[in-house]
Amino acid sequence: MSYKELIMEKHCLTDKEKLDRILEATDISRSELARRLEVGYKTVYRWLDKDIQPHPSQSNDIDQLFKEYVDLRNVVLELHKKIKNPIKVLKTNKEIREKFFLEMTYHSNAIEGSRMTIKEIGKAFEGKQVRGKELFEVLEAVNHKNALEFLLDSICLNFRIDQNYILKLHSIVMYNFNNELPGKYRTGHVNLTNTEKALPSAQDVPLRMGKFIKAINNYGKDTLGKIAADHYEFEAIHPFFDGNGRVGRLLIMTQLLIKGFAPAIIQIDDRYKYYMALSKADFGDHKNIVQMLCDSIIKGYEFLIE
Repeated sequence: MSYKELIMEKHCLTDKEKLDRILEATDISRSELARRLEVGYKTVYRWLDKDIQPHPSQSNDIDQLFKEYVDLRNVVLELHKKIKNPIKVLKTNKEIREKFFLEMTYHSNAIEGSRMTIKEIGKAFEGKQVRGKELFEVLEAVNHKNALEFLLDSICLNFRIDQNYILKLHSIVMYNFNNELPGKYRTGHVNLTNTEKALPSAQDVPLRMGKFIKAINNYGKDTLGKIAADHYEFEAIHPFFDGNGRVGRLLIMTQLLIKGFAPAIIQIDDRYKYYMALSKADFGDHKNIVQMLCDSIIKGYEFLIE
């Protein structure tokens, strides 16, 4: 079975297949399914038994419910068995790699508030003038690309992450932002607007990061769950004055690639769901962040075949 055929079989499910899997994975009845989708019972009946296609907005609701109730880890693990070593693809295929750098930089920086378009980021990568944008915005884009290049140059299958690697990523992401202490842990307090959980003090950061790094290379039986939990823990420590989100997502990419998975592409359209998943993890609920990670990995596989 080809890469593309596997993706089609395992991920591009029809709305009917998604509904069937929800019913199989839960004790939800058809009536309850209709209620949760805010449609009539007869509508669900037509979707399931008469092959009537839902409206696009209803299809989106079905997809969201599917992601809520069906564990996406099984989809990703099946892809992982069939598709080996995405690192090799990114290192050897220049066209895919350059498009990947562009895509990842756009989405990761946009999540942090960048106003640059993909076209403008492409100009910045080429060293061209980007009209209407501040120098710091251009620098953020170029820095992120340089961090991605360092990442791919450094890693291999079963690469071990250490403190020097994390600090180097940060020093590249925050290059020329000297007031943000590139490559160094924060020395003061930072305020976050998307969480109610208190961040550790600057004095506690080195100790918390030491424990984090000691455990980061131990994945256990649930690799995807561990990577999702690691990302939450890193963001909860918030070890730097700035660049925590970008470095955190680069660490996700590192962990996935060295374990043979496709990189997770967390898109700007998913920003609200991403922050919501992190917020739920504040209260010990990691389900959403695991599901979101898996959905983003599947998008990574789709990117590689396109």
